[in-house]
Amino acid sequence: MNLNKEEYEIANPFGLETDSDFHATRRNVTISLIKENLKKNETAKILDVGCGVGKITRLMKHSNPYAVIDAIDISEKAIEYAKKEKMGINFIRADAIAFNGFGYLYDVIVLNNIYEHVENPTGILINLKQLLADDGIFIISTPNRYSIKNVLRKLFGLKVVIPKYHVTEYSIGQIYDHHIYAGLLIEKIVLPEFKRERFRLKDFVIFKIVQPMLDNYLKLLRSSTRLGSLLFVISKK
Repeated sequence: MNLNKEEYEIANPFGLETDSDFHATRRNVTISLIKENLKKNETAKILDVGCGVGKITRLMKHSNPYAVIDAIDISEKAIEYAKKEKMGINFIRADAIAFNGFGYLYDVIVLNNIYEHVENPTGILINLKQLLADDGIFIISTPNRYSIKNVLRKLFGLKVVIPKYHVTEYSIGQIYDHHIYAGLLIEKIVLPEFKRERFRLKDFVIFKIVQPMLDNYLKLLRSSTRLGSLLFVISKK
């Protein structure tokens, strides 16, 4: 089964048009991190990798109107859809593992909602590293393999749940290994909190009691593992 083809045949391939708290947090934190790291560099160059239909890309342009923004995705359908509202964004169909850029370096390279969808994220990092300015950064967003729910599943002998359109999901330790192999340095990892659409008593116990206790225990062990559902990784050369 061609998962990439099947995923893009639906109208909303990544769910980024939805108002779910998960996706809203993903969008908002991405834009916030870009602004925080660009500071007063209004004419920065930004590369959005795996842009899909361009939902987050357009938010990038809205919050950074003078920035040069290139956006790539391997799907022809996604790029065709994204180009309907250009907003001065350069949407290109390209494979991230082979993309060579346009002769200039990027201040920010964003991998939002792609890391879990590809078979070789390390290869993508190695290729894109050559397009990153010396003082530039990667901003990577991906689900956390060891979210509290998956950890509890393992403790009770159940399988870790991976959505069918994800090749896999990675732990913080695995992402550190990818960066070491690619010759990159992780500066910061952010695990944002977000509201739950349906916050039941069970959720309160899991997210407000059990997760903080286990997170503190992991810190005492000096483990890199954290139990949030969503990871943001900021890294550089």
